[in-house]
Amino acid sequence: MKAMNLKKKAQGFTLIELMIVVAIIGILAAVALPAYRDYVAASHGGAAMKGVSSYTSKAVACVQSGIGCASIDADVAAVAGLTAGAAFAEATDNTLAYTDGTCVITATITSAGTVSYAATQGADAGSTTAEQCAKGAGKLVTY
Repeated sequence: MKAMNLKKKAQGFTLIELMIVVAIIGILAAVALPAYRDYVAASHGGAAMKGVSSYTSKAVACVQSGIGCASIDADVAAVAGLTAGAAFAEATDNTLAYTDGTCVITATITSAGTVSYAATQGADAGSTTAEQCAKGAGKLVTY
């Protein structure tokens, strides 16, 4: 009689190989998730800054020369998330604020035409901080 050869081929992964893969995924997740959260939070600040800065130049023109005051008031009323401190008029200080829900960027326009920006948390900020909003908005400079 011939002896039967019953060798089985090894199939699958060993336990140590699976543990190494799980450890690598855990390390990547520990590094990637906080970085991703910071990126998402900063993007909200950038979106809010773009929302307010597109109307700031019109507001400065209104405050300095009285040109376009009616149109900026109409724009503020028409754009969701954009608010003004009061109706715009020549030679009066005012504020414009834009929120995307997570971050609020407020532009303060003086009668001299200078603009300063401030970043704060919005109503739906969750774990987003004001610092992350400011980082996403870029340099909050006065000009």
